[in-house]
Amino acid sequence: MKKLFALMLGLLSCTLLLCLSVNAVELYVDTELVQTDVPPQLVGGRTLVPMRAIFEYLGAEVTWDNDTRTAIGTLDGTVVIIQIDNTTAYVNDVPYTLDVPAQIIGNRTMVPARFVSESLGCVVTWYNETQTAAVANKTKGEHIYVTKTGKRYHYSGTCNGGTYYEATLAEAMGRGLTPCDKCVLTKN
Repeated sequence: MKKLFALMLGLLSCTLLLCLSVNAVELYVDTELVQTDVPPQLVGGRTLVPMRAIFEYLGAEVTWDNDTRTAIGTLDGTVVIIQIDNTTAYVNDVPYTLDVPAQIIGNRTMVPARFVSESLGCVVTWYNETQTAAVANKTKGEHIYVTKTGKRYHYSGTCNGGTYYEATLAEAMGRGLTPCDKCVLTKN
């Protein structure tokens, strides 16, 4: 009876861990993993991230209007305005409809990562297999070379004499690729 109980408990634990890991979402901005006290969340098929973190990682100034529960991010003349529980957001006074509004999760204002990033001129790529969103600033996207097997990347298209295809570093990291050992030594 004790063995059966231990087996059942073990199976239940594995199932719980699997369920928890499926909901884990990672966000990279220009190859840097965004670290926040409240992790990114998938809500209605959209990745919501802490408001202050995404704006600051992208280099924007951020302000919060507590009376209207509105986040305002400003970068290079672009102004993004998002209000809690409102599906209308504004970029330079032009209204946009959001699939999922900004909302409070874990005492943090969570905003749609794709909307904020693209509004500030970045490119966002979603990798379903790793539950990763990779945000790349168009002017900062470092180009690398991916092996045909798609497991490693290189900083040089001639490293090890292989055949590679070009990608951005953010794309490679979003897909979980790692640099080749030789490239890591020469890069650092």
